[in-house]
Amino acid sequence: MSKKEEIKAKEKQLLDMVGSFSEEHINEEYRELCGSLVKKMGRKHDVPFKRGKIEIWASAVIYAVGQINFLFDKSFEPHVSPDEICDYFKTKKSTVSDKARKIRDMFNMGYYDEEFSTEDMKDSNPMKDMVFTEDGFIVPKSMLYEDDEEEEYTNIVKILAEKSGQNEEVLKEIMIKDFIEGRGEDFNENELEPLLELLSRPIPKGMEDEFIETMLNDGDNLSSGSSSQFDTDDELFDENNPLETIEDYQRAIELFRTVKGEEYFEENKGHFWLIHETRPFMTYLLEQAMLLLKDGQKENGVNQLKYILELNPGDNQGIRYILISQLLELNRLNEVEDLLNFYDEEYSTTWVFSELLLGIKNKKDKKLIEELYKGAIGANKHVVPLLTGEKKFPSQFPGYYSMGDENEAAIYVDLAFKAWTEDKVAMNILKEFS
Repeated sequence: MSKKEEIKAKEKQLLDMVGSFSEEHINEEYRELCGSLVKKMGRKHDVPFKRGKIEIWASAVIYAVGQINFLFDKSFEPHVSPDEICDYFKTKKSTVSDKARKIRDMFNMGYYDEEFSTEDMKDSNPMKDMVFTEDGFIVPKSMLYEDDEEEEYTNIVKILAEKSGQNEEVLKEIMIKDFIEGRGEDFNENELEPLLELLSRPIPKGMEDEFIETMLNDGDNLSSGSSSQFDTDDELFDENNPLETIEDYQRAIELFRTVKGEEYFEENKGHFWLIHETRPFMTYLLEQAMLLLKDGQKENGVNQLKYILELNPGDNQGIRYILISQLLELNRLNEVEDLLNFYDEEYSTTWVFSELLLGIKNKKDKKLIEELYKGAIGANKHVVPLLTGEKKFPSQFPGYYSMGDENEAAIYVDLAFKAWTEDKVAMNILKEFS
């Protein structure tokens, strides 16, 4: 058998091994992703798996794909632990972990990787709708770009026209006529202005049916004398720039809560993001929390981030990465420890550096601090130079990153800069060890 044939035989064996494990313990999507990674390795000029034990390579392939898709995080589905992978192939976790790191480095694999991420991970990328402002703050695009905001809203007339197949202008005239006739002798021309405002008022996507049912089924809402909580005198949105301020978001948040009711929240608490109609509400909560933080209302912002995690501990929005640095900045150390314990299989740069800073703040033994430091540097060697000022922060904020690269370091330091630099002991330790 030629060397080429031997490599092809190994590749087939490796595909069978990762395929079997994925089908038995994960799912079909993982089987395809792991298979694609094996085939990509097989196309390299120097094929990596032509040397070494095939069981280690099989474990490492699944391990590498799993790492970038939070497979080891028990708050995610599917969930498999590193021990399960290694026990299946009878391999050592330390060896497999090192081999997986080499595979990730080989193909520059990182979180939300376009090629090797699951569809759920791509959809839940917390950075895909975030931008870096001129004053150095990460915020959702919808807070900055009017076009994005407009695409998230509709109005009553447009929705009803689409459902009935009628022309929007004709339908609007019919609704106005019906309103006038319904008021009879009590009709006053001054009542038309709030009616027209109501018909053109922007409605958040995903809340159309509930909004229309609440607003239109209650005839009093169309009267200027209405005492309803949705009275047109109580503006829900700024007409010129919807959802621009903390107050704008608060009105939208309260609207959703009122329409859905507390029972809805109690029934669905814990998996909110999985319900499609809740996503605008969850986005509003995050955007308002970021505004609160930017406005210096740290405690309120942090408490809101914690509330979002209560609604959806699976954390599809990446809340924990923002929250943990804010908690460290506020020295709410018990809550930091609780967060680290809850996501105990998290291995990101944010997590290991947060563990290091928590250890320093809790005055742990110097030997333990040094071990935590080594682990943090192993995750990303670019963080400390940015924190200590040895390296300048990039002039343009990165739009993507891979594990361990400079972009990931910049994103982390942007969130955690104050938590580190306002702690003189922590900064002295970084300088001492670096």
